[in-house]
Amino acid sequence: MADSGAPKRPVRQTEKLLSALQALNDNPLPFVRDLQLGFVDGVNELTGILIGPNNSDYAGGHFRFSMRFPPQYPFNPPDFFIVTAICHPNVNSRFGTACLDALWSTYDPHMPLKVLLTELHNLLAEPNYDVPVDNDILEKTREKAREWTQSFAQPLQ
Repeated sequence: MADSGAPKRPVRQTEKLLSALQALNDNPLPFVRDLQLGFVDGVNELTGILIGPNNSDYAGGHFRFSMRFPPQYPFNPPDFFIVTAICHPNVNSRFGTACLDALWSTYDPHMPLKVLLTELHNLLAEPNYDVPVDNDILEKTREKAREWTQSFAQPLQ
């Protein structure tokens, strides 16, 4: 049988992620919805909706996110993307890449998926204006963050 050349889904990694999803289904995080695991462009990808933290500029917002797991996961951390348009100093405006520097400095291969999702939620609760990922930080104000949340991150009716 000829090899199609298409990347094969990493079985052990997929099993680990499915187990983590089951744990989240059994004990869900109140700020995460609609989690789905897929295989896109040769990597496992977890997608879902992150609910903006109360008392933040993102309160009430529903933000689609994606976590892409490299073949080296769990030894290398996943990449985080906010798919919904968001005005945030730690999210790349063009690609939606979320910069979780605090998490990466303490990342451990045994870190549960629940912790990774909590850190992503914490990034919305506490943006770090001192370490922006873009040069357009002057445009990323708290007022603009609230405007964008109202414009782009409202739940579907």
